[in-house]
Amino acid sequence: MKNDLKKLPKDGQSLTFEEQMQRLEEIVEILDDGEASLDEMIALYEEGMQRSQDCRKYLEQAEQKITLIQNPEI
Repeated sequence: MKNDLKKLPKDGQSLTFEEQMQRLEEIVEILDDGEASLDEMIALYEEGMQRSQDCRKYLEQAEQKITLIQNPEI
């Protein structure tokens, strides 16, 4: 499974939310499989944490937009 690492842009902003989530799922599968080298696992963990943070920011921004739409006087 080592060669299943898909090379996606490091900059999370260039991916859609759905692409970020898909990549996170791939990372979890690879880490759960345990067949990657320790260095690869560390790099994947780091990437996963960054993508998770990017997704959280995206969701926070979406929530703010929805709040503004529902309450335009805020």
